[in-house]
Amino acid sequence: MEKEYIGYQPQDFKTEHAPYFNEIILPLASHAQTALANSPFQPGALPPFSAANYLESEGYTDLENGYTKNADGSIHVAVQTYMPNVTPSMWDWWFGWHGCQNNRYKLWHPKAHVSAHWEDGRDDVAYIGRHSIIKEYIGEELLEAVIQFKSPTEFGFSPETINNPEKAVYICARLGHPTLPVDYGYLVHQVRAVTGGSEMRSRFWLGGQYVNVRKTGVLAELASDFLRKVRSLPKNFGPDLLKHCSEEMTHLAAFLPDLYAKFTKNTEGLQIAGNITNQDDPGFDALVMGTLFNKIDPASAPTWSLNPRAFRILLPPLPMPELPAKKLPFVRAVIVLVPTTCATIVC
Repeated sequence: MEKEYIGYQPQDFKTEHAPYFNEIILPLASHAQTALANSPFQPGALPPFSAANYLESEGYTDLENGYTKNADGSIHVAVQTYMPNVTPSMWDWWFGWHGCQNNRYKLWHPKAHVSAHWEDGRDDVAYIGRHSIIKEYIGEELLEAVIQFKSPTEFGFSPETINNPEKAVYICARLGHPTLPVDYGYLVHQVRAVTGGSEMRSRFWLGGQYVNVRKTGVLAELASDFLRKVRSLPKNFGPDLLKHCSEEMTHLAAFLPDLYAKFTKNTEGLQIAGNITNQDDPGFDALVMGTLFNKIDPASAPTWSLNPRAFRILLPPLPMPELPAKKLPFVRAVIVLVPTTCATIVC
């Protein structure tokens, strides 16, 4: 098992992404400091998880930064981060790229992140439908968690909303224990384009009513009720999470455009031999949603997927030209080149 530690050691500095490692965390943004000073806000000031799709609405809510404590022991946390020169698609790429190596994960928050790996062991650039096992410090607490990335449609976001990554992306996940069958919360990071860059609106719903055993049935519900009563979040988890989120998003946003440009350059050559998954095969939807940027228009859904060894590629519908003697068949595909050893073509 790989030794775990905070920061970089000599072997980490040999990686191609090491130049982006920066141990200096900027002072907490002023609006986050104000939010901490004014929190906790009244219960109900932040919408519950069942209304998470309120983030689709234009404009802002009355509370964009702060946290609430609720009677059932749950907390709701909201954090807003402005990111100059950053696009929503850069963050979509980041969530697929960083999760296979500890030293990539540490770029995000060098003072708090310890380790990250994908439960499936793969290193391709995709995140929806996958589970990230992480260790990080939230304040003084070492958190070990499984981040179960979901399709935004499972959280109530409309297909029309999520199919416009130039305007906004929605990173959605269930949070739980990495070894026990227990979940305890949800997160959504909306990244939407604004003048000069993007802004991230992060939302967390944790503890209390959000604690559930990963089973169904009467016994599972009884177990969930019991856990809600005997297990509670650390005392300072609300303010610590708000501070941590503001720090890590601000830190990464400072170099994300350069990192993205370096690791998403087009590469010549294409290996097209591989496994084909058809539209009616089990797991096809999860495979397609796991492709880079994870946004495929349902009206243009692919009919098969080719998983080669070299690149992941997705192409928009392209009609073939007509020849005088006969018509060639219509070809539909959409392509994005990704610097990875694993690839998917969907057509």
